[in-house]
Amino acid sequence: MSHLLPDQVQDVLDALPTPVFFKDRRGVYSGCNRAFARLIGRRRREIIGLTVFDISPEEYAKSHFDADAALMQAGGEQRYEAQIKRCDGERRHVVFHKAALYDAQGELSGIVGTILDITERKALEVQLADMAERDALTGLFNRRAILAHLEALHRDRRQASQSLCLMMCDVDHFKRINDRHGHGKGDEVLREVAHLLNARLREGDRVGRIGGEEFLIVLATADLEDARQVAERLRQQVAQMDVVCSEGRRLELTISIGVAQSLHQDEDWAEVIARADASLYAAKRAGRDKVVVADGSILPAHHKDWHQP
Repeated sequence: MSHLLPDQVQDVLDALPTPVFFKDRRGVYSGCNRAFARLIGRRRREIIGLTVFDISPEEYAKSHFDADAALMQAGGEQRYEAQIKRCDGERRHVVFHKAALYDAQGELSGIVGTILDITERKALEVQLADMAERDALTGLFNRRAILAHLEALHRDRRQASQSLCLMMCDVDHFKRINDRHGHGKGDEVLREVAHLLNARLREGDRVGRIGGEEFLIVLATADLEDARQVAERLRQQVAQMDVVCSEGRRLELTISIGVAQSLHQDEDWAEVIARADASLYAAKRAGRDKVVVADGSILPAHHKDWHQP
């Protein structure tokens, strides 16, 4: 029965595209293939005889060392996702698959492992997750995502005995813009307004497109007067925007805003939206380009089930 010589074994390992490494029972690298060296960013001779602490930052090395120790104590196999940091500083998402090695006498001699680089897959997962919660036209949170954020914030605020403040915004005379200048210009207006709202909000505030020309802003502040001031500032900034229509003239662009604050801890977040929405319609009836703050005299004129996606 023929056996491969050590250099032939190395040739076979180097032909594999999957990174492979060996460690002795002290955690010292005793072998690896070319793909492993390429992934780490070192030559093979710069790896053999070292430990993970010599080739990885402390934050990564300790977790890898602890995983190896657990495997050598328990035996068998081990599979887990982790991050590694190359010598050039680049971080990669990987899957480790390791197994304990034993000598002819059945004594533990070390471990062998392979690495699957899933960095691109992870990036795609993040991209797909982001696409799932973003409005395709404006890049803002879509309806489902902004309502999910609102629900989570409302739950936290109730636990902290704090109020919830939000505002509903609507682009004035948007149908007229579409009719006079075309849907392409209408889409441009929505993108420009969305960009301004997102850029001018403060840290912790979130904005999403609810549908059509309507936007929901969930505020980090719990103070109603503070929320009103934010709304008034946004209204003025939209009115100052420079959007040019097809004839080369400046397009007069305004928004109406309804602001509401939760009345008590047991009020459902959907009821707060409904009162902000009613205030928005009050602003429209009052001539548009206005901010109206909800109070007990402004009640929803029609029912919307905001819990529906």
